[in-house]
Amino acid sequence: MVEKLEAIANQFCINATIKSIRTLQSGHINDTYLVTTNTSDSFVLQKLNSYVFKDVIGLIDNKIKVAQLISKNIESKHLNILSTQFYKAKNGNFYVKGDDNEYWNLQNYIPNAITFDKVPNTEVVFEAGKLYGSFIALTNNATALEIKETLKDFHSVPFRLEQFKEALENASQARKEEAQKEIDFVLEHQLEMSKIDALKNANTFPIRITHNDTKLSNILFDKCNKGLAVIDLDTVMPGIVHFDFGDSVRSICSNAEEDNDDFESLEIQLDYYKAYCKGYAKSTKKLLSKTEIKYLPLGVKTIIYIMGLRFLTDFLNNDKYYKTKYATHNLVRAKNQFALVNSVIKNYSEITAITNNAFGLEDIS
Repeated sequence: MVEKLEAIANQFCINATIKSIRTLQSGHINDTYLVTTNTSDSFVLQKLNSYVFKDVIGLIDNKIKVAQLISKNIESKHLNILSTQFYKAKNGNFYVKGDDNEYWNLQNYIPNAITFDKVPNTEVVFEAGKLYGSFIALTNNATALEIKETLKDFHSVPFRLEQFKEALENASQARKEEAQKEIDFVLEHQLEMSKIDALKNANTFPIRITHNDTKLSNILFDKCNKGLAVIDLDTVMPGIVHFDFGDSVRSICSNAEEDNDDFESLEIQLDYYKAYCKGYAKSTKKLLSKTEIKYLPLGVKTIIYIMGLRFLTDFLNNDKYYKTKYATHNLVRAKNQFALVNSVIKNYSEITAITNNAFGLEDIS
């Protein structure tokens, strides 16, 4: 395997001798490797999943365009943050195509950076909000780049409901009975959770360049816990700000991991939400419209519902998409996310007030 990886990495223009390659991350979708060389530079080699990403070339093209735009804007604004940079292959492309329809790209490795899987304090939450807000601001002039929608309907509630209802129709009786409470929850809230999509389809919100995987671990921090860079641009595409914002809150402001089965104690931590909003608003409060800001809390509620819906759908489909460690893992994840939705519902007035205050808007009715 190492020989294969070295052969692929050597097809990129790195002007260095490879010393070692080791697994950096093996996730749900892509495999990522750290390439060290005889120079001070190291690189990240990534295999892209062409089964999940049907338009891999479009995905790579999106990443290159967005990374280059962010780098250009960081430099022009003299910001103290970094951006992902991609390297061309010797064939002139930004990718190498390997065996079995595998696509590979190579990017810079940012040294002395740290990531968090779990939030340690409100300062880190603030920095995360600031960095993801900066991503929206730094890509605001991307309209001429022709960024493609590489994952159609990725955050669409109507689409996810279609998948759910098809899975429900084909599910075993045993799994349906085991998940009956969660099935009822989905159906009870489906109209409210479809509102963001209806507003988007009515052109209520501007279409922006969005990241679409704004979890905490996709931010690099320096050793002083200051935000350093947004990474993992695989899912960048046109979208609305609400799902990026909401998914960050889902990842960062929950008091437990998404497969924690202590459902009664699950909640959105309002002090973290306040810190995140404050950081996010630093770069976006003058950029986002009042209407966009008004629906940010609904975006939080909706994206958590979507994730619960996706876990539940996969459970009904006998766990075909997400990796699981035990028979009811996806059902536990769904229960977890729906408990988090209930926490947002319970605290919705305060969440709305915190949002309005962070963006300097006392009343958005």
